[in-house]
Formats: sequence, C-alpha cells, structure tokens
Amino acid sequence: MKYFNHIFYTTGLLFILSYTSSCDKLLDVDLPSNIVTREDVFSDPINARTAVNGLYAQNLFDNRMYEYIPLFVSVIADDAYHTSTSFDPLRYNTYTPTDTYIGYLWQYPYQSLLLCNELIEQLSATSVFSEEEQREHIGEAKYFRAYGYFVLVNLFGDVPWVKSADILNTTLQPRESKETIIAEPEGIIDDLKYAETALAASENSHTRVTKAAASALLARTYLYHKEWVNAEAKADEVIRTSGYELDPNLDNVFLRTSKEAIFSASSSASIPSYVDRTYFAVYCLNANYLRLTNDLVNSFEESDLRAKKWLKNEGAYYHSWKYKRNSASSAGAAEDLVLLRLSEQYLIRAEARAQQGKLTGADGAIADVNAIRDRAGLEALPETLSKEETLHAIENERRHELFLEEGHRWWDLARTGRIDAVLGAFPDKQWASYKALLPVPSEEIDKNQNLTPNPGYGSIAN
Repeated sequence: MKYFNHIFYTTGLLFILSYTSSCDKLLDVDLPSNIVTREDVFSDPINARTAVNGLYAQNLFDNRMYEYIPLFVSVIADDAYHTSTSFDPLRYNTYTPTDTYIGYLWQYPYQSLLLCNELIEQLSATSVFSEEEQREHIGEAKYFRAYGYFVLVNLFGDVPWVKSADILNTTLQPRESKETIIAEPEGIIDDLKYAETALAASENSHTRVTKAAASALLARTYLYHKEWVNAEAKADEVIRTSGYELDPNLDNVFLRTSKEAIFSASSSASIPSYVDRTYFAVYCLNANYLRLTNDLVNSFEESDLRAKKWLKNEGAYYHSWKYKRNSASSAGAAEDLVLLRLSEQYLIRAEARAQQGKLTGADGAIADVNAIRDRAGLEALPETLSKEETLHAIENERRHELFLEEGHRWWDLARTGRIDAVLGAFPDKQWASYKALLPVPSEEIDKNQNLTPNPGYGSIAN
C-alpha cells in the first residue's frame, strides 16, 4: 500500500513538471522523499491541485484510455479494422480471455478508478480548499470514476465495484451487477449528479470537466439505461442551456475552437511533439494502423458532407479524416481529441423521444435527426416515418456522425439488441451472441479467486 501511494503522489505532483518532457520518463526521476506523502500533498493547495491535474494525465495521456477505446472497440464492431494481424482477434471477434488488448480494456479503467477513489477520499478530508473548490475537484474525480465504470459495464457487464483506494481490501472483490453499479448510491448516475452540482459554477475550458460534460455523460447513461424520460430531459438541458451549438462547418468540429466540443483532451498538455495535434490521428492516418471498413464507407448517402469531409480516400481504402494533423509538420489549426460533443446530445434526445412515441413536430425525434442531417447537407426525413423506421434512422445517423469516437457503434449495437443481426451478417466475423460481452481477462481471474468468466468463454484455461 505504501508503494502504491508513492507512485500515485509522484504521478500527480510531477505531472506538470515532467510529463511535458517525456511521457515515458514520468516516473524516471530522483524524488525528494519529503514530497510524496499524503500529508504533504493534501496539506498544501498547490500540491493538491497538481494531484488533480495528475488525474487528467492518467486518464487522457498516460494510460491513453480515451484513445484505446476507439482504437480497439471500433474494430470489434463493423466500422474499422487494423492492418496488423495482431489485431485479428478483435477484427474477427475471436478474442479470448488471454488476449492483450482485452486486458488493456479492463486494466486501464481500473487504473483510473483507483486514482479517482484516492482523490475522492483525500479531497473529502482536506481543509486546504474553500468548500466550493473542494467540491469542484471531487466532482472532477467523480466524473472520471463514472466514466471508468461506464466503460467497464458496457464492455464486460458485471464487474467488481471498487469504491476504495485501499487495494489490499479490494483486490478480491467479486463481480457486482451492472444494474447496481449504474443506479445505486455512489454509482454512475449518482457520481454524475454530484459532478453536475459541484461543477455548476466552474468556468473551466472544454479541456476540463464541467457541468455540461457531466450532464452530457449523464444523458448518455440514462439512454443506455433505458430511462427515456430522463435521457430526453437531460439532453434537452444540455442542448438548450450549455452554450454549445452545432458548428455549421464540418471542418471545424474537431478543432480546438470547435463550437460543439463539450469536453476534449487537450493536445497542448501532451508531449511536446504532439502539441496542437492529437496522437489518435496517428492511428487514423497511418497506413499501418486503422482503416475504415467498406461497409461503413458504402453506407453513407452520396451527398453526405461527412463522407466528403471526414473520410480520406487512399485509393484502395479509406481512413478517418476527422483529425488531420498526424505529424509534426502537419499544417492546419490546433486540434484536441473531442470526447463529448453536442451532436450526440441531439441524437440522444431523438432516440429518447422516439422510444416514447414522440416522433413529429418541433419537439419530435425526427426534427432532432434532421438537425444533424441538415448540417451534413442531407434532405430532411419525412414525418411519416414509423417508430421503428425512426429508430433505424437514428442508428444510421449515430454511425455516420460518431464513427471512431469512443466505442459508440459497438455500444449502440449491443444495447439495442441489434448486434446479432448486424455482426452475424458478416461472413468473415466468427460471431456468436455471447461475444457481445468481452471476456474477463484470465490474468485478472488468476489474481482474484472471486472473479468468474463471462458466459461462453469457458474456464480460465481457455
């Protein structure tokens, strides 16, 4: 436990000083012994604020969780593939409990969660901040904790619910139900509600967690949890009151100056060679990494501006062209990795309204879909669509609007029950229904005798 705390406080305190020089050397420094204790960090407001900055470093830059999710999860769906055969288990849905990339999708969220829990515990006990600032920083930590569990339950289902930083008492936790982690006190919804309130007066930029970011993730959570009324209300609140707007120019959506980016990972806080450009662009634009499937490319309507602006034709294949700066010599305006943006809120509100039968009129689902289609240069959908036709149209718009952003396509197919029909139709995918939940990594089961495999994956010997 003492070793864990040493690493945590080192990471938090030295992030600003050492991370910009080299992400690989974050811990390779000689440390004065008097700056790594809990008492020193949380008895000084400057050190405590730096520890909070370390939370952003851990989530957005150090373990790259926000980049690895679209990098891996887009591939297990039908939007993209990797050229390297080492990613074939993801591409063909032949993943097993021993696959490295499955392990990453489990390990990185839990690394984040331990830091979140540590900050929540220590910030709750410190007296170095005003009550408002104390709640603000706890709200930031609770946002990241909520997101970590959002990822875990939507990839693995039931998972250990770790709410303490004391790893000696949490290492052997059994799995808790997905429903409990989402809806019970201190769960995802509870944490996001706290963050909303705590960050209400925050004036942080879109590269820090704000009330709008907490509300946007809460709207998404309500949608996934099938709380249609709450999902509609929360998305509507974000659309009407957050101050963000759909950017009419698709070329601007992923720039630092984007009008609709609610929360982004700042590339200016990354390693020097990636200032003003996202590392994720390297995965998208390098011929040896991520390519878009023909199925995705061919699914765009001919006049869709997103196909013209956000796809890059390389002759035999297409890349994502949402981010355009992938090298130090790339020209163009500064880009940040957009994690939450307003267009998703329109599509959340549309789906929630459609599920309630609210299809037509200014406050109907079809109007929301048409707001996104209009920005993409497409004709409006008619108001004669049925509920099922509207839901199918929303699914298509989500695919075309949000491809290679987080794990949207995979999560959409899984949560709507459409995954068997869609992925089962690909002859090169070895699809089976149980694969809608990823396997619990064998390494984790080896370490925790109370963990059980997900159905279909057999014993840990597989």
